[in-house]
Amino acid sequence: MNKLLNITAVSLAIFIALSSCKKDDKAATNDDYYVKYVIKGNGTYAYFSNFSVNTDQGNRSFSGYQYRSWNQTYGPVKKGFRASVSVNSSLVTVEIYVNKNSGPFALKASKSGSNSSTSNISQSYTIDF
Repeated sequence: MNKLLNITAVSLAIFIALSSCKKDDKAATNDDYYVKYVIKGNGTYAYFSNFSVNTDQGNRSFSGYQYRSWNQTYGPVKKGFRASVSVNSSLVTVEIYVNKNSGPFALKASKSGSNSSTSNISQSYTIDF
């Protein structure tokens, strides 16, 4: 009888351990992330027209229209996605926000240009949380 209880206890412990591992793996692979890009001109007359962002469907480029500010959200994407933005202007601020599983957006990367000789502002962030 004692041997039967030991076998049952060991079997139950193994079942619980394996069950909890499967749940953790599934939760990690089912996380959905959304990326929000924000581009703002620095100053009253700071416009930009040529820029690109990395989306869930590949790189997307914009040109031909003068923007003072622009923002757009893309997704869902998975952990490891490399969000990136590039603007052909030095008079802008670029920001990358990320949310996980419909939570609040959090600022993950930001960069501002100025009147320097730089003609391009780029920023990226790889989702790792």
